[in-house]
Amino acid sequence: MGAQHSMQSTSCESPPKDDFTSSTFESDGTIDQSLTPKNAAAPIVPPRPMPQLMRPETFEEKLYRKFKAEPLVPIGCITTAYFLGSGIKSFYNRDPVKSQTMMRLRVGSQFATILIFMGYAGWNSFTFDFAPGMAVPSEQFPMGKGKGEGGEGEQ
Repeated sequence: MGAQHSMQSTSCESPPKDDFTSSTFESDGTIDQSLTPKNAAAPIVPPRPMPQLMRPETFEEKLYRKFKAEPLVPIGCITTAYFLGSGIKSFYNRDPVKSQTMMRLRVGSQFATILIFMGYAGWNSFTFDFAPGMAVPSEQFPMGKGKGEGGEGEQ
């Protein structure tokens, strides 16, 4: 009634090596041809080292980096929040003229913030590089020798 166990050898022998073990590679990264199988169709590529992972950026670091790169966007957001809060406060104090003015200023500051955001996006995507594949003038005429600047055959 007890559990039956199979009688297998539990010795500390190493398993037999197959033809594709790490001993196939020499210390300099080349392949030892004596250990590779004769019928191998493709060469064996040595293993690549593990890539180094970067430390994740914290929220505070990202906030500081974004404020430093685009300082007008958070200023616009703070201005919009001020006008919104002031308008709501005027609404509770039953001052409709000031409330209406603050809400109009809020809409204007939101519009300005969106324009600033779009301006930063456009500025960051704009480059002074030539189109890909076009020759740069300095590469066409090396060392300042352009057309008509002391070339051969001129007198």
